[in-house]
Amino acid sequence: MKLCLLAAVTGTAMLMGLASCKKNPGGPEGTDGGKIVYTISNDYHDNANAVLAYRQQADGTLAALPGSPFLTGGTGVANPNEILGPDDSDNPIAISADGQFLLAVNGGSNTIAVFSINPNGSLTPVAGSPFPSGGQTPCSVAINGHFVYVANKSLDPLHTITTAPNYTTFTVDGGGRLTQVPFGQVQVAAGGSPSQVLVSNDRRYLFATDFLAFMLPTEMENPIGTLLSFSLQGTGGLKLAAGAPYSVPAGDGGALGLAQNPRSQTLYVGFPVAAAFGVYSIDEATGVLTFETKVAGGPATCWLRTNVQGTRLYTLNSGENSVGVYNVENPDAPVFMAKLYLKDSGPSVGSGTATSSEDFSLGLAPDGQTLYVVSQSVNPVFTVGDFNYLHVLKVGTDGTLSEPTDPTLLPVGADVRPQGVATR
Repeated sequence: MKLCLLAAVTGTAMLMGLASCKKNPGGPEGTDGGKIVYTISNDYHDNANAVLAYRQQADGTLAALPGSPFLTGGTGVANPNEILGPDDSDNPIAISADGQFLLAVNGGSNTIAVFSINPNGSLTPVAGSPFPSGGQTPCSVAINGHFVYVANKSLDPLHTITTAPNYTTFTVDGGGRLTQVPFGQVQVAAGGSPSQVLVSNDRRYLFATDFLAFMLPTEMENPIGTLLSFSLQGTGGLKLAAGAPYSVPAGDGGALGLAQNPRSQTLYVGFPVAAAFGVYSIDEATGVLTFETKVAGGPATCWLRTNVQGTRLYTLNSGENSVGVYNVENPDAPVFMAKLYLKDSGPSVGSGTATSSEDFSLGLAPDGQTLYVVSQSVNPVFTVGDFNYLHVLKVGTDGTLSEPTDPTLLPVGADVRPQGVATR
């Protein structure tokens, strides 16, 4: 979320009343040991998009894996003027439950790259990769056994959009090859800007966000819902739950960022326009979402993750490049604990308060002791410097965070917006 545009959106809002059966022989951390983190360069130059892979060293710093960056065979998405939408997505990269495959979006070339993960964490493209995404500007992927779900945003400043945004289902075979499921696609309103897909804990539902749907022309009288829940059909189809898509509370803008508590039927939803996040209950029998309460966050609260125990919730406040920590031992009543401002945020953008580096992606290491955060260089004046970083945050025994080492400058230009975190 771009804070320099957030004020305008806020004003508008207020006025608007695989897994394969094989196991990775390297295990969850590879034969060499040590935590591994992946992100996408999102380089928009021709065929320059790549997965960047790092191993965390004993001192907490990161070292690039041999062979990194791993080219995806496609291009990323450019956003030179920092408009809302193109960069606003989560889960653009995902690892299958068995650790065999890694999937990454090529938003600028409308494809999904699939890699085999080698025992040392390096990547090898599978035969036929990359695969058509079923639409334009793929931005988010979710893996559910032998099904893969893709959100196609249809929002790309450098390319002509000819298709409506959609959610598309694929099957993935033992070799990692994707095949689109017949009748496994649901189109949504043009301009709605799908931003994330998330499979529920029980694997029965798919949650999603159409971030900008609340700004579409019908908003004044009857806002288009921005939060979706689908039941997952055995054939790979998607069926909207009753009442979906759902509008967030009046004046709070659109939904952006999703996380389910691993020990309850509770869904957390980012409300970046409201500098808050919502707490929703999930009907276990139907997938229907019911709004319960709103919790104050920081500027542009977007992306969310819980720890595996479901006792702590981490939120990214993109407008100030900070991370919020909440106690969710009672999943339905988050309590604020602490906030960490990330290092090397850079100068303010123009005359505003937004920093040149804004956090857009996060993910916990499998052991829960490290939180990785990608901050994008969002200043449209590229000459101010490059602020694309991967931060390594230490998770304390109480769940709070510290940043003991300097962030890693990602090997992309100041005009590129890296995205996504996947770990093993």
